[in-house]
Amino acid sequence: MPKNAEAYGSWMKLERPEHIIGFLLKSLQHSLRQMMDEAMRKHGIDLSFAHFAALFGLYSEPGSNGAKLARRAFVSAQTMNAVLRRLENDGYIERRPHPDSLRADSWFITDEGLEQLEGARAVGSKIFDRMLASFDAAEVASFEGYLKRCIEGLEDSEAVVTDPATAAKSTLKKSTLNKSPPNKSTPHKSTNAGQPEEAGPRRRQRAAARRSLVRVKG
Repeated sequence: MPKNAEAYGSWMKLERPEHIIGFLLKSLQHSLRQMMDEAMRKHGIDLSFAHFAALFGLYSEPGSNGAKLARRAFVSAQTMNAVLRRLENDGYIERRPHPDSLRADSWFITDEGLEQLEGARAVGSKIFDRMLASFDAAEVASFEGYLKRCIEGLEDSEAVVTDPATAAKSTLKKSTLNKSPPNKSTPHKSTNAGQPEEAGPRRRQRAAARRSLVRVKG
């Protein structure tokens, strides 16, 4: 926790710590990116943090596609496409057909790209050491594990967290919709013989016929 929490805004006062973590990660990423860009410029390395992240991503996971590299570098897919084109034009990476998709490319770092990456890593290591200076070895290992689990949790499309109250309401709604609607038709009234009551006009006709028969007999 920084000495001056107000520097991060009122969201630092939220009651639930998990709501703050995302803001802290974004703030860390922004500060790290600025420091890396400035340090590489001072050392004559013509790479931005996004270029460095793309090269390091391909060094760690050869054959990655642009979408995956964009997520790793915290940039949009359009920005990563521009980064990859620049690195390809400089001869630092090369593309190959993706084994699983005709619409995607697999990217690989070249020997020239490895040289650039090593120079950028030498500059970046000093910044990383400064960032983690207050951590001991066990804390660094734990922190790395926590971050990896966060990434895995977001990339797992099946891990959807649902509020219990919301889930109960959804279940009740589905149960109500699945019930058969009641029959709204009005049943026929029965006479003493168990037959349905006749319609009004027909009943009046029969009554008139009986009255006429009585007058004839009289």
